[in-house]
Amino acid sequence: MIAPRFVPLALCVALLATLPAAQASPNAEADWQAVLALEAGPQNLAGVQSREQIRDITLSHLYKQEGVLRQFLREHPESKHFVDAQLCLSRLFAVRSDFSGNAEDLQTAVQILRDGMASAPAGRRADFDFASLTLSIGAMNNNPSAAQREAFTSQVLTFRLRYPGDRRIGPLLAETAVLYDNDPKRKSELLGLAQAEAQTPEVQARIQDDIKRLGFLGKPVEVRGTSATGGTMDVANLRGMVVLVYFFAGWSAPSLAQLDQVESLRKAYEKDGLAVVGVNLDASREDLDRTLKAHNLDWTVLFDGKGWKSPLVRGLAINSIPALWVFDRRGNLRTLNLKGDPDAFLRPLLAEK
Repeated sequence: MIAPRFVPLALCVALLATLPAAQASPNAEADWQAVLALEAGPQNLAGVQSREQIRDITLSHLYKQEGVLRQFLREHPESKHFVDAQLCLSRLFAVRSDFSGNAEDLQTAVQILRDGMASAPAGRRADFDFASLTLSIGAMNNNPSAAQREAFTSQVLTFRLRYPGDRRIGPLLAETAVLYDNDPKRKSELLGLAQAEAQTPEVQARIQDDIKRLGFLGKPVEVRGTSATGGTMDVANLRGMVVLVYFFAGWSAPSLAQLDQVESLRKAYEKDGLAVVGVNLDASREDLDRTLKAHNLDWTVLFDGKGWKSPLVRGLAINSIPALWVFDRRGNLRTLNLKGDPDAFLRPLLAEK
């Protein structure tokens, strides 16, 4: 997925599938494997206590990745992986900009792409155009204007025309549809295009999930399961309140980062009739308890230890986290992804009787 959720350098993994067979020196291959070994991101998030800790751990990992990538580019300019390393390095700076807030990191990411495009083989120019689009979507804030959304969508549709049959068009259109979470009609149009372009069962399944979730809007949706403290919990029993349902996991850095925001909303509006329910995707109760303790949370959390294979998660077509759903007082789902200005979205719902 291309969205600015932290899956470090996920673009690199996608690009590897199209690499031609070629001979490379053993040292180059070993060094490339060292690059790939860092793909999974930081592994030491267990027990983190704050958003600042998550940020520091992530930035430390990204600086380590930068060093490994720069060494590879310096020592192996003839490697078959050279272009991919350039693309990965650009993506790294973009991700680091998200965490550091340093605009210079984003400018560096853009410059790496410009320099790479100038010398890229013709067969790799689509990769640089695609990377530029991922930078553009990542640079947009959580609440882009209609003009910004349409300008970006136009670029995506141009990519579709310029590189017909490119395997990334389907996922790219699906990711673009995320920008239209508050415009279901336009979102549905883009998902339809994405479905027509999708070339793998995995992408088809993701898009089908997105279409299924879109069909939930404006309706009651059953969110019912076993709570972490035992017993059954049904969000329908909270009808009459505005309910936030937060999908998260302790292994997801963006999930942990957003926990504090969700808790702040609960504290600010609980007296006005706001409730929060978590749906956790961790594999063990210990991991969940560690997260709740670290963030001092006492929400009701639905948990079955089955992660992505949970019947609840599958039934709700959840395929990425974090996700923050909002139900109005009548029990109807009003948004699949609360972002932008949450206060402006919630106040009218809380005022409804």
